[in-house]
Amino acid sequence: MNRFAALLDRLAYEPGRNNKLRLLAAYFREVGDPDRGFALAALTGALSFKHAKPGLIRDLIAARTDPVLFGLSYDYVGDLSETVALMWPKAPSSATAGQPPPTLTEVVTTLRTLGKTELPAQLSRWLDELEFIAETEDLVPDGIEQLTLGDRGLRATVRCHTGRPHNVIKGATYHRLAFHHHPDGYRATVILDV
Repeated sequence: MNRFAALLDRLAYEPGRNNKLRLLAAYFREVGDPDRGFALAALTGALSFKHAKPGLIRDLIAARTDPVLFGLSYDYVGDLSETVALMWPKAPSSATAGQPPPTLTEVVTTLRTLGKTELPAQLSRWLDELEFIAETEDLVPDGIEQLTLGDRGLRATVRCHTGRPHNVIKGATYHRLAFHHHPDGYRATVILDV
């Protein structure tokens, strides 16, 4: 999966069409089947998962955070994937520490074979693992390029650098949320304890 993620990252930052074609050709030459086929399917939009729906990520974060705080954050950030990445709570520990990450084939097979009730727990474990790796290896996220879960596939790319993060907010609590009528419309006030 790391090789495919690296390909997506390089394609996102490569402006030239011919250079993108060279990156794709090198990837498909070096990677064996079935990863090669799944990568092609993902890149062309032909990869689909029965139970992976866009609202699933929203449901996962809603179950782990305060819904009003999530709503305010989502309204402010404007992007579901960025909001989830910023708000995903710290994982207590990792059961897979020291193990290699799953291959693209393992991820696709897991997403295809899990039932509707098992899929949310697996996605939560994968997101917890990413958070644990970032925490233990001093990876500071610079931003999410993409986190898309839908009928046509799953795609996530997170840019990071090594170091200690500055002023990381691990939690927030809101108090006294109120809406007030104002001559220009409505105004909201909230007190946040960060």
